Amino acid sequence: MTEGKRDEDEKLSSRIRHFYKKQDALIDSLKELNEQTSSRSKKEDEHLNKQKRQTDWLIKATLIFNVILLIAKIIAAVYSRSLSIISSVIDSAVDSASACLLYWVLHVIKRRDPYTYPGGRTRLEPLVIVILSVIMVSASVQVIYESIQSLINYVNYFTKKSTALRYIAMGPAPITVMCVTIVSKTILSFLCYQIANPTMYAVAQDHRNDVFSNIVALACGIIASKALDGSIKAQEVVVIDPIGAILISLYIIFCWLGQLREQVRNLSGYKASPEFLQKITWLTLQHSPFIQKIDTVRAFHFGTSFLVEVEVILSETMSLKQAHDIGDELKNKLENIPEVERAFVHLDYVVDALEY
Repeated sequence: MTEGKRDEDEKLSSRIRHFYKKQDALIDSLKELNEQTSSRSKKEDEHLNKQKRQTDWLIKATLIFNVILLIAKIIAAVYSRSLSIISSVIDSAVDSASACLLYWVLHVIKRRDPYTYPGGRTRLEPLVIVILSVIMVSASVQVIYESIQSLINYVNYFTKKSTALRYIAMGPAPITVMCVTIVSKTILSFLCYQIANPTMYAVAQDHRNDVFSNIVALACGIIASKALDGSIKAQEVVVIDPIGAILISLYIIFCWLGQLREQVRNLSGYKASPEFLQKITWLTLQHSPFIQKIDTVRAFHFGTSFLVEVEVILSETMSLKQAHDIGDELKNKLENIPEVERAFVHLDYVVDALEY
């Protein structure tokens, strides 16, 4: 017998083993949840503050790198005249605007205004991601349109319907710029994935998309340039440049539409997962021996986090002071869960027959 596993388990079917594995994971998550919510330690507060500082630093680094790379790419695009590089320039331009918006959002969220925005402004995060998604998709559609036009011109040239052929020259300067971009974006993507919050996940995903799009842009630009200067005998291979631009744009559209769908769903108040509701129910039931029953447990997205509602049944003879203390402590415990933005605890002495 090994730790956490019995010899008899091998005789069970795979479905039953999978069920028990999920139950073990649930138990572990409940233990972790109990530790998180029992009391917020100074160490945990320091960890959260450190995470905020890291987020702020990475947003600034992203903004600086995007501006520098945008200028370098514009120069590379002018020299190379490659559509794949131009599509990468448009992507970098939107990235720079994205970084500015995200930096502004983080700055605004930190400046709490309890009178104008009593619930805080954390929902600006998903709202900005929605705006960025629309911008990225629109820019990519425009690149696809230009690439199709260029592809038609190439087809006309090779079918002798025109004599004009787009000139592409991938010299050392454009290649160096693209290589530096790929390396820097890979490093930034890795760093952003280390911080678990929706904003940094969106930034990390954007960096990852940039790595892919820049690799494709570099490869397509080099191949098309070689085809034009005769290094590759089949000159028709030059069509890979607009095709590469189309593939990059389609990939960007696919990734950002997924982000758009998820954030719109969360802003609309989408329900929490059954696993999350199980955690809330368990935590509520374990909170106090005076809680007789749980009448209602609700949780739904409130932007990037959750809004939680629970209704518990207490004795009708309990004093107001004791009932208030139980409800207030439970509310604080629920709001100590990292995923919870706000929690509301309702106290009652009888189970409601009808849902409200």
